[in-house]
Amino acid sequence: MDDIIVDFNDEKERAFLYSKLRVLRGKHRVTVKKYRRKRTDRQNRYYHPCFVVPFARFLRDQGENVTNDQAHEMLKLKFLRVVVEDGRAGALECTRSTTDLDVSEFNEYLDRCGMWLSQMFGIEIPDPEVYHWKDSSDADK
Repeated sequence: MDDIIVDFNDEKERAFLYSKLRVLRGKHRVTVKKYRRKRTDRQNRYYHPCFVVPFARFLRDQGENVTNDQAHEMLKLKFLRVVVEDGRAGALECTRSTTDLDVSEFNEYLDRCGMWLSQMFGIEIPDPEVYHWKDSSDADK
């Protein structure tokens, strides 16, 4: 069974979930967690041209051979680093994917990136209201 989102306040949706669970046989792992909307396409359309591209351009102007993807990875490493301590291997590091962030987490990430880029490199981030346009196909208005 794929992930489903159920509003437990809605009797029909609860009944739908129970009907799906009733037919299962054998061992299954069932996880229920509070739904939080993932970062939006609009947030992502703001992030790349207004944060990543200016950062990569700044680094290239300083003589670094940096792609936009590498600049994105640098921002993730700075603000989305996850460290796991292992007794044998020591500290293992990776970064969270921005696609896994919810709306609130992504806004916090944008705030932190914007402040750092401004303070460290003088990169001014445009206000999102100035950058965005109306898009009738955008479901996250």
